[in-house]
Amino acid sequence: MRKIIETYKYFADKRYSTIAGTLVYFLLMSIAPFMLWLTLFLGDVSLQRILSNSLFSSVSPIINYLHASAGSAAGGASVILLVTTLYSSTNFFYHLRRSGEIVYDSQKVKGGIKLRLVSLLLILSALFLIAVLAAVGFFGTRVLDLLLPEALATVFSTVFLTAVAFAVALVLNLFACPYRRKASEMLPGSFLTTALWLAFLVGFAIYGKFAHPEQLYGAIAFVIVFLLWCYVMMSSFVIGMIYNGSFKRRKVYKKLF
Repeated sequence: MRKIIETYKYFADKRYSTIAGTLVYFLLMSIAPFMLWLTLFLGDVSLQRILSNSLFSSVSPIINYLHASAGSAAGGASVILLVTTLYSSTNFFYHLRRSGEIVYDSQKVKGGIKLRLVSLLLILSALFLIAVLAAVGFFGTRVLDLLLPEALATVFSTVFLTAVAFAVALVLNLFACPYRRKASEMLPGSFLTTALWLAFLVGFAIYGKFAHPEQLYGAIAFVIVFLLWCYVMMSSFVIGMIYNGSFKRRKVYKKLF
């Protein structure tokens, strides 16, 4: 616990919260293009089974809106639009790695073209994984609904989403680190990030249920909550990345591309 508190203080003292804000910006710039390519590759894939969990109640309206808008745009997408959106969709991963170079105090920056190509590969991998998750969510929840009571089925669904969140945190940590490190060395920060994600997801679900932010913000309430949600989630990831980076200082690693 002392180490975690020190990590948070380091996050605040070093102004790494600015990195979280930067990543949120590029995440938002990448979401809509990613949704477009998701629709082009997989058709009208349903995300409802994933978003139906109560943990996502505060942000599911915005994600559903973006998904529907991407479906409308996919029908008349021009070649120029497709090329530019594909480039835009890689921005988050590109700047995630650049942020990792700052967190890990990497002095030598390189790999611009390679980094773009790897980011593109991650985008394609993410498209495939979302298709798998949508299929698992569709059939899995149907089986759980038939075999288990609703409350127990919700528990199994939450455990599955937690495992997916941890896998995402681990992959992002591995990608953000500019050094060659084993997956086992990234586990502590990934666990920390996942725990923070779960805590804040529960907090946002409770906030959305009882606070009624639409009374203050009106029609844009969901947009404001979504932006705040993105910032908190990304801050949680940066804290986990800093936690992993603290172990790097004790050992010398080889740089990646």
